[in-house]
Amino acid sequence: MKRFVCSTVILLVVLFLSASAFANSGELLTFQGLGDMQTVGNFYNGSGIPGTPNYGVSFSSNFFGLSPIMNGGSGNFAPFANGSGDPHAIFISNSMTGPSGLPVTGIMNVTAGFSSGLNFFFTAGFAPGQTETVTVWSGANGTGTVLATINLANNNAGCGAPLYCNWSDASLGFKGTAQSVTFSGPSDELGLTEITIGSSTTAVPESSSIYLLGAGLACVSLGKLRRHFSI
Repeated sequence: MKRFVCSTVILLVVLFLSASAFANSGELLTFQGLGDMQTVGNFYNGSGIPGTPNYGVSFSSNFFGLSPIMNGGSGNFAPFANGSGDPHAIFISNSMTGPSGLPVTGIMNVTAGFSSGLNFFFTAGFAPGQTETVTVWSGANGTGTVLATINLANNNAGCGAPLYCNWSDASLGFKGTAQSVTFSGPSDELGLTEITIGSSTTAVPESSSIYLLGAGLACVSLGKLRRHFSI
């Protein structure tokens, strides 16, 4: 009876994890390990630090990683804390030394393509009348058919120091398969983090080993209780 109960418990845990993985499908890009002022480039295309997943995702050369100034970095933004802790943000720049606010377009390419949706968090300090347009394309490098688009508004009203003090969630759902996303707007005035490709909600990796360990401990405890109470 004990073996049956334990097997059942572990099976239920496995089914729960499978359902959770399905519900949180999508690849999460947190930019952990990206250096301050480092070009993002192929960080998620096989060139990241050891342990960085290779998702086949590359960014145009005008995406730069920044860490919060209060953590010793160069970014004038508040740290963002969500499931993965305190990740870097990436900013789209025309030049790290040039003037801010000039029109610029950054491109994220996904070699294998992705479907269903896109989710990310952003912080924006646009000048009056400025917005950022995010467009999902069926082809690489912002080509093909437009599958979805969204306009992002300024969200740093009331901020002082740091200049970018708020983070907002944005998502796009679409049909079909996308191979690229473009971000068009003023340079150096938009920060991005926790980009989820393949889902319109943030993908949060499940700690499956902890759940399985808990299931094992539950089985051991059940055995001790049976012996103690003779059940």
